[in-house]
Amino acid sequence: MRPVEHLSVCPRPFGEPKIKPPLIIYHFSAQYHLRIGRWRVLYDVDDQRRIVWIFALRKRDEQTYQ
Repeated sequence: MRPVEHLSVCPRPFGEPKIKPPLIIYHFSAQYHLRIGRWRVLYDVDDQRRIVWIFALRKRDEQTYQ
């Protein structure tokens, strides 16, 4: 199973901390990030509706968390 697909099973993998403060992307707030090599997946989790919202896939550099 690919790392992004694994978010459906475990939306908060060990070692993937919350982004503090949350990052605003397109009027949504990304609370979490997932590392996949040189890439970062910025996402949030809606526990009530059991949805993982993926907001961005960005190459890791100075601009990733801005």
